[in-house]
Amino acid sequence: IILYPSDTISNTGGSPGGKTGSPTDGQTCQACHYAGIGNSGTITTNIPSSGYVPGNTYTITASVTDNNSNKFGFEITSEENNSNSAKKGTFLITNPTETKSNINNTAVTHLASGTSGTNNSKSWTMDWIAPGFASSTGGVTFYVSFMATNADGTNMGDTYHSETLTVN
Repeated sequence: IILYPSDTISNTGGSPGGKTGSPTDGQTCQACHYAGIGNSGTITTNIPSSGYVPGNTYTITASVTDNNSNKFGFEITSEENNSNSAKKGTFLITNPTETKSNINNTAVTHLASGTSGTNNSKSWTMDWIAPGFASSTGGVTFYVSFMATNADGTNMGDTYHSETLTVN
């Protein structure tokens, strides 16, 4: 095992957790993947511009585009938007063939069956239950890390993308 080359290990079954780049996680996918940097990740949601209602369920979509890839991975989480950042809200899996819960339902990542993209892009959708009650913590920031891979089974030659979205 000591001589086993780390560049032949990939996470097709999902992130090991805590790799979104959020203040609590502190790391990204680049902790394991030796990747270039891209800027084509997005987070969209049906949360109204006026803000979320505590306890309501919303749909979150994480998407990435990379001209050199048709195989992708991701991890997303949500945290308080303050200096004492903590995980906030609960994720619900809406596509169990492509995604799974991570870190006690406070994050979502891909499954091996959810890594194939089309036309150099991939999207994953999940639901999110907004935290708290009317006196909740206020703003929440979503953090997502994406890997656009060259599909060679190693952690070399991939491209890292990230995105954040803050909602009140």
